Amino acid sequence: MLLAMFMYFTGVGIPVGRTHHGELIADGRSVNDWSLATAAGEPWQMNEHWQLMLTQPAGCTGCSDWAGKMPNLHTALGKERDRVEWHQVLPAPADSGLVSPDLSQLGAAVWVVDPLGNLVLRYDLTQEPQAVLDDLRKLLKLSKLG
Repeated sequence: MLLAMFMYFTGVGIPVGRTHHGELIADGRSVNDWSLATAAGEPWQMNEHWQLMLTQPAGCTGCSDWAGKMPNLHTALGKERDRVEWHQVLPAPADSGLVSPDLSQLGAAVWVVDPLGNLVLRYDLTQEPQAVLDDLRKLLKLSKLG
């Protein structure tokens, strides 16, 4: 008990590093703020799964590369892939994907959204897919949601 109190009050021995690779979103933003719609123009309703979203603003150069990696990333989750859905968020309606009018403010990125709609992590498209996979596996292991 004395050792725990010493660590608590002095900070000695407490890890200061982080284990996630993406940018942690801790300000309470929600995916519902994005005004997402389906390709048919209907409002998108989130279900009780984790969401992996690729935002692709107009003129994005690295987005097509990531759009090809997303299905592989989802498959690499193995038995946990049933708990996760992935979506492309586009600036204009297309055959597939979601549409958001606020896409220019979001930028090109990969986002992890929890089952309650909270934005959890953001990754630049310069990140490796393995970093996203590692973080997502850790979140799924620690979470009972989804």
